[in-house]
Amino acid sequence: MNKTTPLDVSVLICTRDRSALLEGCLDSVVGCTPPPAEVIVVDQSCDDTTRAAIDRRPGSATPIRYVRGVGTGLSRARNQGIAACAAPVIAFTDDDCLVDPAWLEALTEQVRGGRADAAVGRTLPEVRDGGAQPTSSFYAPMGKPVFSRRTHPWRVGGGGNFAAGRDLLRRVGPYDERFGPGAPLESAEDMDLIHRLLRGGGLLVYSQKAVVWHRSWRTAPENRHQSRAYGIGAGAYFTKHFLAGDWISGWRFVERLAIRSIHMSIAVCTLDRRRITEQAIYVAALFEGVGRFLRSGGSNPAGVADLKRGAA
Repeated sequence: MNKTTPLDVSVLICTRDRSALLEGCLDSVVGCTPPPAEVIVVDQSCDDTTRAAIDRRPGSATPIRYVRGVGTGLSRARNQGIAACAAPVIAFTDDDCLVDPAWLEALTEQVRGGRADAAVGRTLPEVRDGGAQPTSSFYAPMGKPVFSRRTHPWRVGGGGNFAAGRDLLRRVGPYDERFGPGAPLESAEDMDLIHRLLRGGGLLVYSQKAVVWHRSWRTAPENRHQSRAYGIGAGAYFTKHFLAGDWISGWRFVERLAIRSIHMSIAVCTLDRRRITEQAIYVAALFEGVGRFLRSGGSNPAGVADLKRGAA
């Protein structure tokens, strides 16, 4: 394959008030060989800083299309971005990620070839000096995991290194806009989508060569807040699918609670105050997520069709 011929793939990046991080992400994405056919940026920022940063970028052979976000929440932004993408395959990454030059080709190879419905890659933590703590969001399994209908979505990896065919996303349905950063359930939007993908019989593959670095930029208090968000999303996710008749999700809630409680007990025995705090926050957040989901109602919020009409 000619490394300068664009792949028939749209790259979707959603952002909110992180223009400096976004610029680094964009540089890495347009530097892929081969490059994507287009990059879609959905911006929910409070001001025009992100748009200005994109407008003043030097000319690129890869079109970067700016889409002003409607409302708030990562899931809502992704639904809006999916509707704006033109290519038959969509690759997702996050504004705080940097992608390897070979990322796009490796991640989408089997999806483009019709041998898989979706793919995930290898997400590694970026090592940085300074006050930022290393990110806790990474995915680097050994070998070639096999994903079945009963695979725990947490084993699959996150949405910042993910690709899927448009037809699959249409069958699976939109991101549940109650989940994810900026929404009431705060995280697990990608776990919910992957759960539905696997249960629906979609073929999801892992590409070890599709590498993304998740940048470390959060302080210790921000990481504790993130841990709470992960717990809330997990509790809500398990509750949603247990109430929908997936009994194994109920078992996984109990399993997750037990594991985190054991970790907290070990931290108490070793007088590790930081770990005690982290585990306690997560355990409490699991139950908070259950309560938030029960209060959120059973039906999904407005989807892509309503977003196109400009719903808030």
